[in-house]
Amino acid sequence: MTEENPSHHLTILVLEDDVDTLDEVSETLSDEGFHTLRAESALALRELTESHVIDLFLIDLNLPDGNGLSLVRDIRGKSEVGIIIVSGKTSEIDRVVGLEIGADDYISKPFSPRELLARVQSVLRRTKGSTYPDAISDSAGQQIVEFLGWTLDLGSHHLVAEDGNAVELTTAEFYLLRAFTKASNRVLSRDFLLDQVHDYDWYGSDRGVDGLVSRIRKKLKQPAGTSPMIKTVRGVGYMFTPNVRKR
Repeated sequence: MTEENPSHHLTILVLEDDVDTLDEVSETLSDEGFHTLRAESALALRELTESHVIDLFLIDLNLPDGNGLSLVRDIRGKSEVGIIIVSGKTSEIDRVVGLEIGADDYISKPFSPRELLARVQSVLRRTKGSTYPDAISDSAGQQIVEFLGWTLDLGSHHLVAEDGNAVELTTAEFYLLRAFTKASNRVLSRDFLLDQVHDYDWYGSDRGVDGLVSRIRKKLKQPAGTSPMIKTVRGVGYMFTPNVRKR
């Protein structure tokens, strides 16, 4: 009995305003067994997501009717689905920001079918089971992360220390810590972190983020001589160093 190709169950939405590139990418993915949806604009992408469940997005940042980075941010805010940025003349800053706000990978034009498929398969392995729409749950107890004996409930906003005692967080502190736990071992700029908290009744500057980080460090008490959970990356921002586990 022939083993069924798992790609046949997966849908990839390709957003690309260059028709030739769109044709090439769509053909490569279809030949591999993926169900491929084509969009040449942000509007077309939004319309397709209303009638299809998406397993992976390939998003070109240069669009005729919008900003690809905004789309990446919107998609990531609602789902943990795989997102790959397709970049042509996009600046390095845009690619870095894209990764900071939630993209899983990026691929630069021109690229070979082999490289494209390798990156697609790699991201799908990491995001297995995540689709769009598939809202990230915010109800109490539905999404809990653990690090170094600490527990953070992303629904109820409760932080519990190793000894079982609850640690109170302000709204801004919670959203900053949530951003860290969602991107552990990745360098996050002050501007990115500021963006994570400024919509939650906290309005500050990038230097204000330093104050928030200082407050969180004090609450995440660590034994003397141990490596800091939140590492300062001089001239850039911060990195949350613990490995994070979801349950």
